Amino acid sequence: MISDLDKEMEKRDVQSLIVFGDQTLGNPDLAYVVGAPLPRGGIYLKRQGNKPTLVVSNIDVGSAKAGRVKSIKTYSDYGQEKIYSRYPRDDARAKFYMKMIKEEGIGGHTVIGGKNDSSNTLQLVDSLRKGGLNVVGEKSPTIIESVRETKDRFEIERLRRVGKRTCQVVKETTRFLRRATIRGSKAYYKSKPLKVGDVRRVIGGLLNENDLVAMEDTIFAPGRRSADPHYRGENEDLVRAGVPIVFDIFPSEPEGYWHDTTRTYVLGSPHRKVREMYDAVYEVQMNAVDMVKENAPCRELMLTACKLFESHGYPTARQLIKGNKEARVRGFIHSLGHGVGLTIGERPYLGLYGAERLREGAVVTIEPGLYDPKYGGVRIEDIMVVGSPSENLTSLDKDMEL
Repeated sequence: MISDLDKEMEKRDVQSLIVFGDQTLGNPDLAYVVGAPLPRGGIYLKRQGNKPTLVVSNIDVGSAKAGRVKSIKTYSDYGQEKIYSRYPRDDARAKFYMKMIKEEGIGGHTVIGGKNDSSNTLQLVDSLRKGGLNVVGEKSPTIIESVRETKDRFEIERLRRVGKRTCQVVKETTRFLRRATIRGSKAYYKSKPLKVGDVRRVIGGLLNENDLVAMEDTIFAPGRRSADPHYRGENEDLVRAGVPIVFDIFPSEPEGYWHDTTRTYVLGSPHRKVREMYDAVYEVQMNAVDMVKENAPCRELMLTACKLFESHGYPTARQLIKGNKEARVRGFIHSLGHGVGLTIGERPYLGLYGAERLREGAVVTIEPGLYDPKYGGVRIEDIMVVGSPSENLTSLDKDMEL
C-alpha cells in the first residue's frame, strides 16, 4: 500500500522516484501515486523520507487536489513556457526535467516509473543521465508494483463497491436469461432465437446503469467454443439449451478499480460430462478459496488445484512440463488466479512458478477452469481480499442451471 513506499525505497537503496505520463488512464502506476484521474497526466517527484510533489498543467490543479498528494505545483512554476520557447522540443523537455529535479532536490539512485512509450522514456532517461542524474533500472517487481500489491482500507472499499455493482449486473443478466423459452435445443426470447448479441445489449445497459466501464469486452461464450478460455462469443452465436455458457465480466469504475468474476451457466439440463466438469471446478474453487490466507505460498495454491483436478482424471498445466500436449487444449490449462486493483492483471500471481506468498491486503482472483473441445468450458471465479479471515468480494451464488 502507498504507506509502504518509503520503506520499499529504503529496502532497495533508492533515494528518489519519478513517475510520469501523459494521462492516468491506462497508466496504473501514475494513477496509483496520484490517487485521482488526470486527463493530461503529470509528474510525481519523491525523495526517500520526504513528502512527494505532483506537477501538473495549470488546468489540472483542481483535479490533482482531489488526490492523495498535498504539494501540487504546475509546469509554469518551473518556467516551462520560457524553456520550450528557447529550445527544440526534446532538448527543452530534458532541460525542463532537470530544472524540476534540481529544485525538488531529486538525486542519488533514482527510479523512473509510469506506463509510457518505451522510446520516449529511453530518450528521457538518456538525457537525464547526461545531465548527471543517476537513473537506475529495476527488476520486477518494481517499487510501485510492490506497494500496489497490498491495498489499504480506502482501496478495499473501492473494490468492494465495484464488486457489488458488478454482481448486480450478473444477477440482472441471469434474470433476463431465465425469461428465455426453451424449445428443443434452442432458446427463444419474445419468439425469436436468442443470440449472444441480444444478451450483450442487456449487459451493456446494465453496466451503464451501474456506472461501470467495460474497458475490455465481456466474455459471454456459449457452447463448445467456450473451450477457448478467451473466446468472447460473437453477436450472431445462438444461445442454446444444455450447453455451458462461460460468462466472464471484468468492468471498472471510470478510471478506477476493477472487478473480475466468472460464472458458468446452462439453460435447462447440462450434459452429464459438463455436470462432471462443473462439480470438479466447484470443488477445486471452494478448496482454493479456503486456502486464501496471509503468508500462503501462491505456488502451493496452484499445485493443490492441479493435484485435485488430476485426481479426477483431468490434465493440468503442470503436466506440460512433462510433455503432455493434451494439456494445452483440455483440462486445467491456465493459472489459478492473479491480483486485481487498478488493473485486472497485477501481482500477486497464483501460478506454478515463483516464491511469492500472499500478503495481508492483497486482492486476488480464484478462477479454476476445465476445458474440453467436445463439450466446452467451465470456469468459476471470485475475488478475495487476503486477511484474517479473508473476504470474498463476489456475492454471487454458484448454481449452474438457470
